[in-house]
Amino acid sequence: MFTTTFAGILAGFGLFFVGVWTLTENLKLMSGRRLRQAVLSYTRHPAQGFFWGSLVGAMAQSLAAVVFILVGMISAGILSMRAAIPVLAGANVGSSMLVFLSTINLELAVMFVLGVSGIVMTLFHRDWLRPIMHGLFGLGLLFLGINFIQTNAAPLVQQPWIESFFSDSSGSYVLVFLLGLVLCIVAQSVGAVTILAISLGVAGVLTPDLTILAIYGANVGSGVVTYMLSVNVRGSVRQIALLQIVLINFIGSAILVAMWFVEVTYGVPLVKALLDRLASDIPGQMAYLYLILSAPVIPALFFLPWVEKVLSRVAPPTRMEKDGQPKYTIHQPVSDVDAALDAAQRDQNRLVGYLSIFFEIAEGRENDHTISSLSAAFDTLSTELDYYLDDLGLQNPTPEQFDQLNRIIYRQQVLRSLSSIIAECSKRLAVEVNSVGMERFSNLLGTSLETTLLTANSAFVDGHSRDMERLALMVGDRSETLGEIRRAYLNRHVVENLQERMQLVQMTVMAERIFWALDMLRKTLADKAVPVAEAENLRGTYGVGVTTRQNL
Repeated sequence: MFTTTFAGILAGFGLFFVGVWTLTENLKLMSGRRLRQAVLSYTRHPAQGFFWGSLVGAMAQSLAAVVFILVGMISAGILSMRAAIPVLAGANVGSSMLVFLSTINLELAVMFVLGVSGIVMTLFHRDWLRPIMHGLFGLGLLFLGINFIQTNAAPLVQQPWIESFFSDSSGSYVLVFLLGLVLCIVAQSVGAVTILAISLGVAGVLTPDLTILAIYGANVGSGVVTYMLSVNVRGSVRQIALLQIVLINFIGSAILVAMWFVEVTYGVPLVKALLDRLASDIPGQMAYLYLILSAPVIPALFFLPWVEKVLSRVAPPTRMEKDGQPKYTIHQPVSDVDAALDAAQRDQNRLVGYLSIFFEIAEGRENDHTISSLSAAFDTLSTELDYYLDDLGLQNPTPEQFDQLNRIIYRQQVLRSLSSIIAECSKRLAVEVNSVGMERFSNLLGTSLETTLLTANSAFVDGHSRDMERLALMVGDRSETLGEIRRAYLNRHVVENLQERMQLVQMTVMAERIFWALDMLRKTLADKAVPVAEAENLRGTYGVGVTTRQNL
């Protein structure tokens, strides 16, 4: 009996967490251009932002998806922290809907949701429909898990050793508070612990006071979890985490625990008296208590400029965020297609400029970025540019404008591939080597690639024909040249270590792909071919093959 009951509760928690994860991840998939535009449209006033946050929080039943959307928009510079705070406050309130729904018998509705969404998502394969159905399926799993927990909680708490444990600790308020805290750290969901506490309260294992303290402990535990996850992050992500931790998890819980102590010790009617007026049963009272836990963030809505200033001082925006924000497209409406295309080209040129910085980081000449942070900035700016180009394509451009738009979109795809290869190549160049030969090869390859990328940046940004001609001689198919260098280093046993020899091979392959991709970019911008005679004169100076042979 005990094994079956325990297995039922364990299955319930498993279904609950899978449901939360499925719902959250698919909401993230739906956080594309349309959802972002909706956020911008409905966050112009704090009241609108609060309402929108409440709606999404109720749908997602997790702050992770809301934070995911907010962080992306703040990092991209299209949403201020002042506008994001009301959304986060509303999301906290909306997420309490899960606890309210857990007090209602939704078994029949859950079966319909699981059945319909499961059938639709397997038989229909529309891109726009798939994340919606997966999200609804996750919602059904979530509530099915809650039903499992509630069904099996009562038989479990009737076990003698569990009754003995809670009866012995019934007077230890601190123990129950800490139990709620630890359970939330383990489960990483204050909603799940709250539902479990309500089930124990309904079963008579926990008194109303102990149920309240267990929920307060879970709220503090949620703050501990958020803090642990935000220790190594900076900028806007840390600002949102600090707002959640300080106002809701710690200050809010401290105030409510103090009010509970005054009410229990001195009989002053406070929160418990309010709960008695709001609902007559324990589930309803605890659901309202969960909602009250979100209240401490509400006063922040009346002091948004001050809160924003404090957060920016405590956790200032990082270099990654600044470099990931559009500089030209963010201020240029897509309605003026020619100007928008020019703005898109300028922001795309910034992406080209970032490529050479990877090698500066590898050589220790760039301290404001790491390879990971620069990759993140590149991806953020590239994603925002993709959204902008999507909007631009809906403005009914002329055939000539469509042709230019097509070239920019093509370059976006090539740049993404380049960024990934160059980041990996830079990581390998930054690794310390044991042999002098490998060190010489790494320095030579890094210098050659950085020089090529600087030339590409000058050619693309400034548009000088001379730079474009030089670039034409430096890029393209360099497999033969790099193959000669590879064979020279390996056949002459300049590099003896087997691991370093394999690393040399991999780096030359990456270099081949970089030179080829840069040539693809050049061809989308070049207006004329390079004269053969001039090419031969320039090849000795700028050709990577000749340069590297001189240093063998």
